[in-house]
Amino acid sequence: MISTQPRGFTLLIAVILSSVVLTIGLALLDMAYKQVILASTAKQSQKAFYAADSALECALYYDQQKDAFNTNFDALTQLSCDGQVISYAPSGSSPKVTTYSVPCAGGGTQASVRVYKNYPIAPTTRIYANGYNSCNADDARRVERGLKVVY
Repeated sequence: MISTQPRGFTLLIAVILSSVVLTIGLALLDMAYKQVILASTAKQSQKAFYAADSALECALYYDQQKDAFNTNFDALTQLSCDGQVISYAPSGSSPKVTTYSVPCAGGGTQASVRVYKNYPIAPTTRIYANGYNSCNADDARRVERGLKVVY
């Protein structure tokens, strides 16, 4: 007896349905992966921003409260930022530029600061602070964020 019923129709429906479900699943997985990468980048950016902000606040404190970057002072000086003693030396005459780095505990640079004093030109101070999320300068995913204050 020969059957005239169509065979394999159920298998075809199962393959099509499996393909649709797999495509939707892969699309959702791709979106979730992109969200994880985006969240990680935002977290690293925030870490670099906080390092820059901390270094900037330290420079502001030492400039406004201790007059550490005075234009008439040329000797090597020290300040304490983030629990670390940092040495710096002003250079130049107009503007007087002071540059120092806040080191990481394990080596490398956590933040760098440049202070420009322009007293002969105008009573202006400019402070630039750059923060980093990683202490390794060769890190391909290293993020740098900077802040500037002028007064």
